[in-house]
Amino acid sequence: MQDGLKLSRDEIIICYKDDVVRLMRYLSWLQEKSGTVTSGIYKGEGIEKSSMTVPVYDSTLLSFIKEAKKTDFINRNYVYTYSRYRMKTAEDELRVISVCSLQEITVLGDILSKYVIRGDMKGTVWSEGVQNGVYLALLLKLKELMEISKPLEY
Repeated sequence: MQDGLKLSRDEIIICYKDDVVRLMRYLSWLQEKSGTVTSGIYKGEGIEKSSMTVPVYDSTLLSFIKEAKKTDFINRNYVYTYSRYRMKTAEDELRVISVCSLQEITVLGDILSKYVIRGDMKGTVWSEGVQNGVYLALLLKLKELMEISKPLEY
């Protein structure tokens, strides 16, 4: 959504509702796993100390990332939002998430974008979103914003 374009509450809900419903399938999993480590290093037989390490991720986390990539929330220009809101740490992200309104839903998408896009280059970033609680906070906020008029069905 462009800064100059202001959509009504109902228009925003129509634009993002399907994407939010798609991500809500992972809410219970994130509530269970938030704060825990969801990745590890493969330590199978025959792996030598000089071999390259192979990261292993929770399959549900990978499914969540795959679904997130299909949404309209993903924005390659998320860095501008991080600069505008002066976000540098997970605490900053959680602070911004907690105060976002429906009109600022793209900010939530940009925070999700950071984890999804950076995770493509450095996979541990995907797990960080679970460990620091950002994914859970994002989904809870999206659910809250989408349920302004009526409860979501997912």
